[in-house]
Amino acid sequence: MRPFIRTIETLELDGGRLCLDFVNSVRSRFENPLYEFITNPGDWLRWIYKVQLFNDLEEDRLKNYVSKNHVKAANELKRIISVRELLYRIFYKLAQEDLPSDNDLAHFNNELSRSLRYLKIGVTEELKITENWDDKSFNLLYTLHPLIKSAYDLLISDTLNRLKECKHCGWIYIDKSKNNRRLWCNMKTCGNTVKTIKYYYKSKTNVIDNPNK
Repeated sequence: MRPFIRTIETLELDGGRLCLDFVNSVRSRFENPLYEFITNPGDWLRWIYKVQLFNDLEEDRLKNYVSKNHVKAANELKRIISVRELLYRIFYKLAQEDLPSDNDLAHFNNELSRSLRYLKIGVTEELKITENWDDKSFNLLYTLHPLIKSAYDLLISDTLNRLKECKHCGWIYIDKSKNNRRLWCNMKTCGNTVKTIKYYYKSKTNVIDNPNK
């Protein structure tokens, strides 16, 4: 079986929450240095389009902003990646049933304060709650607001005990299995890759131990 190879186009969304899909936007957490899928503002626009973070009008405005503000957008992307790594450190610690650092929590609370001040709640005629971001600046940092809100929602949820680290790639995910014993972010990708590797080495060992077979 051909090993699964991640690209920005095939990148799975297996975290179980938007903020975890954001955290998992690297090929593997076990690589050093990390292989980045998001290396420039154009990549970031492709990712937020993939996860359907905004509507068509907002996406067009973001594309227009990036096309006219190359240097600013590149600097804003650096902060976005920095926030991603902040969320990774927090959720990694929680997945290990450990405490995030005070410094990381303070940093997250600062980001949370910045984002939530722009959050506006509405109610439709069907009595459905809507969330809108009233940030007039509308630069690339605007895209952080729903991601920070997603992280906040997860942190105060009752699913933290199902937070896991994939044994193959180090992605963080919510284990939705009944027995809460899933080892991989995705059975069809990382799970099959691990099984293929194990089968290969088992077969190789059998040949060495039994050369006449």
